[in-house]
Amino acid sequence: MSRAAVALGSNLGDRLAHLRRAVDRLRRLGRVEAVSGLYETEPVGPAGQDPYLNAVVILDTPLAPAELLVALHDVEQEEGRTREERWGPRTLDLDLIAYEDLRLSLPDLEVPHPRARERRFVLAPLVEVWPEAPVGPGLTARRALEGLPRRPWVRRFSGDWLDEPPDLGSAAVRWVAAQAVLIAVWVVALLADTSLPPPWWRWIPGGLVLLAGAVLAVAGVRSLGAALTPLPQPRPGASLVAHGPYRLVRHPIYGGLILAMGGAAWLVGSEPALVAAVAAAVFFAAKARAEESALGVNVPGYLEYRRRVRRRFLPWVW
Repeated sequence: MSRAAVALGSNLGDRLAHLRRAVDRLRRLGRVEAVSGLYETEPVGPAGQDPYLNAVVILDTPLAPAELLVALHDVEQEEGRTREERWGPRTLDLDLIAYEDLRLSLPDLEVPHPRARERRFVLAPLVEVWPEAPVGPGLTARRALEGLPRRPWVRRFSGDWLDEPPDLGSAAVRWVAAQAVLIAVWVVALLADTSLPPPWWRWIPGGLVLLAGAVLAVAGVRSLGAALTPLPQPRPGASLVAHGPYRLVRHPIYGGLILAMGGAAWLVGSEPALVAAVAAAVFFAAKARAEESALGVNVPGYLEYRRRVRRRFLPWVW
């Protein structure tokens, strides 16, 4: 039996299902010693692709490297993998990253994988399960990861993704706490810098923006119904919501809050509150990206919905 590291990736179709079935099929090739956490990563290659889900499996296998590579290609084909475009989207990608301490260079197989040392989406999960895996001459996975830049981005999910819905873990609570603090700062700024009554020329623009934001946010809440949650991740078993304002924007509640906060700040003439509203817009943009990662993994059809509904916060605008 020999120890091998196999990298898994998918950015087409039901990405999570592809990876889960791949792990089950790898059990036919030996004993699965360890499975890393689940990562979502920025795609490398042609533009316009969906993000990848990535993981690494450590396999104790009786197969020689060339035999293992053939078996990995068979697993890819079982998941509908086609090889039409280099680095293009795929249902399943399986790469042999390392095989014991072996160094091997053949026309169709090189071990360690020649580009593993350059790829955070390979090294981050590999370090979890085999930090001393060889990825180059005298180079381990741990050392290679330490020297890599932060781009492209990599996001790790919490939980045992093989049996449970992946989630954002403690990061979800931190997002909510930061949101509460930001809104509290905006309220304090608004109340501390309010001159009542506001000048008449502020009523129409400020009031209209405030009203539009309130309507958009309330419509978003009503459309979500029982699926509403303060956390930036879906409730277990949640289904896609694509009616009401969600036909036009992916995050109408956040968009409504941004409008309402900005409109109220303009209405009362509070520059600090307006600055806080702009900061809230930046914050909600970051929070929405994290939320969409969790939605894309756990809600069937969300990636297609995101391609169809291009605006994030405001209909026809943003």
